[in-house]
Amino acid sequence: MQASDYRNIERLDIELREGTSVFVGDNAQGKSNLLEAVYLLATMRALRAETDAQLIRRESLEGVLPAARVVGEVDTPEAGLKLEVTVMARPGSQGPIATKTVKVNGVARRLGDAIGRLTAVLFTADDLELVNGSPSLRRRFLDTALSQIDARYAATRQRFDKVLNQRNHLLKRIREGESRPDELQFWDEQLCNEGALIFRERAVAVAELRALAGACHALLAPGETLALEYQPRLPRPPSEWPSATTEDLAAALGAALRDGQPRDIAAGMTLSGPHRDDLTIILDGLPAAGYASRAQQRTIALALRLAEARLLTARRGTPPVLLLDDILSEMDAARRHSVLVSLSDAEQMLITGTDWDRFPEEFLTGASPFQVEAGTVRCVTPPAVKTED
Repeated sequence: MQASDYRNIERLDIELREGTSVFVGDNAQGKSNLLEAVYLLATMRALRAETDAQLIRRESLEGVLPAARVVGEVDTPEAGLKLEVTVMARPGSQGPIATKTVKVNGVARRLGDAIGRLTAVLFTADDLELVNGSPSLRRRFLDTALSQIDARYAATRQRFDKVLNQRNHLLKRIREGESRPDELQFWDEQLCNEGALIFRERAVAVAELRALAGACHALLAPGETLALEYQPRLPRPPSEWPSATTEDLAAALGAALRDGQPRDIAAGMTLSGPHRDDLTIILDGLPAAGYASRAQQRTIALALRLAEARLLTARRGTPPVLLLDDILSEMDAARRHSVLVSLSDAEQMLITGTDWDRFPEEFLTGASPFQVEAGTVRCVTPPAVKTED
């Protein structure tokens, strides 16, 4: 893997071997940036950034052609794969304006065509918000997994967003008396066509994730039970979501849009559809958002990510790269042990921590150890690790 002028990383050139790679360093040294660079190659999405320009190393923004570049060479069952993402910036009236481009095996591609060529699952401390945060975060969790599984889903999601924006714009014009309600018919049909597939794929995925997440959580926290429930935003949803056809779902959404048209016009926005879905997380029969402790939230979030990895493996036939950012913090020794045992069969995993003592000696045996400091990554020999009682 190579990177240049990405976040706080000026230059990076390391080999990430099969198995486990452990990255240790103090906070704000670049460990998270390294994992997010790998995740960028898989999803083409920037995390913890309001704009792509923020991916470019701050010190290089004053240069003539400031750019961040991330390159990964991947061994796949079919053939070798080289992915390259470049973010270039140009001056704008309110700050740098960035353009993101991608190459696959040296050939320029659209971003949508590159998503899912490499699959990856990333866990960060922000994932605790999957439990307590807004529904948009849980929708993004589902959408990111499904986009890596199926390029058709990613394209449908993008088209849906464009149609939704057009419909919302028209609703505001109707509210202001500048357009007529009958002009909604075209956008309603488009929204139903795109939205039906999103509804169906999410419903099927949640049905699979329910079992996978429950099994993963049982390994991490024996004695606790985790369940997931899909909550589609339709007033009259079909009784059997996973078995419903796209025609059924399109008809249900069409009826909801017609019935809710006066309310939508008054609000100036579309209030029914997959953009309003939620995923309910239940721990021991109670809503996790209101009852789970912080340690339990961390375990739930990790179980969701491990379930996502198993779903990708089942659907794609090859396991994703696991990217685990400081997963062991705020966990007692018993829970840390359960977590590391659950990860023992990962084909490739990149895991970070602030101290070598967080990792038992047997876990580090055979792993590739790296020290991260001020954006520099170097292979090291970890110090002797104390055995936990």
